[in-house]
Amino acid sequence: MDMKLKDYVTLGGLGCGLASVVALLHDRFDLASYLILLAYVFDFLDGAVARLTRQFNKFGSELDNLCDMVSCSIAPGFLVFYAFYHIADYPLWAAGAIMFLPVATGTVRAARFNVQRAESPGFFIGMPRTVFALAMVALLNSALFKSLGPLMSGYMYLVPLMIIVAISMQMISLRPYVSHHDRKFKGWLRLGVWFWLLSIPISFILGFAIGYRTLIFDVVLFDMVVYVFLAPLVTPKEEVKAHWEYISQWKKMASQS
Repeated sequence: MDMKLKDYVTLGGLGCGLASVVALLHDRFDLASYLILLAYVFDFLDGAVARLTRQFNKFGSELDNLCDMVSCSIAPGFLVFYAFYHIADYPLWAAGAIMFLPVATGTVRAARFNVQRAESPGFFIGMPRTVFALAMVALLNSALFKSLGPLMSGYMYLVPLMIIVAISMQMISLRPYVSHHDRKFKGWLRLGVWFWLLSIPISFILGFAIGYRTLIFDVVLFDMVVYVFLAPLVTPKEEVKAHWEYISQWKKMASQS
């Protein structure tokens, strides 16, 4: 099957995910984190390129799904392992167990929707793996993990650990998460999108300017909190109701297949 332009962009994300794992093997946690962020950029761009060139096909969809497995599940999983084994000084078995959970839930998510496709207009069904990857990079590089974690003889690392468990489980939930697909952003949701788009480049530039290079990760973590907890509060109730009605029908079809 012929490769399209968007497919090469998708492979760029795969390359970033693999490079992130290699960076961790060389103790470059910071570089590994930035590479996962870059993989997210490629994931965004392949969709934009597909829309501009009108290159939509099943092959591209499957390729994107498989590449996301590496860049948005496996690479962040290794990042989690490194953070808890090398930074938090957890035992090998414990760091491995923590790593296993998000990789496993990301894999289950991919398998579930490969077997039974599901599309709820205007929503992601469960937390998408790309959002999870962003949240992991932000959390593990934030002041919450690096500065507050070592307090109380390291017991404060339990806070980011609980966050990892919670959002890992959200990947296999059926909860609606606001999506840009089939949606016209209005009101507070539109304001949130602009805040998201502007906060990342501004925090990146400002962080380097003031010598606080991890500022972008604290800002992204804040953005993730807003997305997960506040976005549902300003989403029209009729849209949320329609989502759960669709999920009810989808579960019935899935049980019959």
